[in-house]
Amino acid sequence: MPARGKLKYEADFYQPSNIRNYIKEGGKEAEAAVRKEYTRLRDISQKRLKRMGATMWADTQTYKRNVNHYPKLKDIQSLSELAARLSDLSRYIEAQTSMVSGMEAQMKKSLKTLHESGYGFVNRENYISFGKFMEEYRLQKLDEIYDSGDAAETYDVLEKHRVDPEKVQKDFEFWLANMELLKDLPTGKGQKEIQESTLRKRLLKFASEVDKEVFGAIEKEKK
Repeated sequence: MPARGKLKYEADFYQPSNIRNYIKEGGKEAEAAVRKEYTRLRDISQKRLKRMGATMWADTQTYKRNVNHYPKLKDIQSLSELAARLSDLSRYIEAQTSMVSGMEAQMKKSLKTLHESGYGFVNRENYISFGKFMEEYRLQKLDEIYDSGDAAETYDVLEKHRVDPEKVQKDFEFWLANMELLKDLPTGKGQKEIQESTLRKRLLKFASEVDKEVFGAIEKEKK
């Protein structure tokens, strides 16, 4: 199984079932090799995450999803968990966005696409916030027809339905301006504070310019 990038083995090896079979067939020696690979890749991931945590990218789902997802080897409870964690870890390590340079490259590409399509109001300063805003539209409205959280990709749905970028900008600016105000609203039963996702959902009920145009068109398509 030759090396592939930062991975010691071919990509298929890192499927949980393949890892479990490798250990089953190879016994203690194979298990030791898997443990060694997990530790090696975890060390790489922790260095990348530490660097990312000191930048603007600490406020992204890529960072938040991964920063506490890979426990130390001694804290893994079973071989099944080891296989699953190593599989997740391999995908993270191979992803361009596991590195600060990769996040920067993705942002540069996304901004270029957005600007070419009329979304010139998106810039480095508000890029992450715009991504969250567009992600909420995807989660609340677009899951049935589109499955991507990347801002420059999600906007394709809006472009398909010819939504005016100025209306998207209007909703986005409203969303940004009112996030703090909504924190004073009553919380749900047993909650100490409103979760950010709840705030975004409430905001989207008010920010409706895009809703009226694009989601009305989507409903017509379904009929």
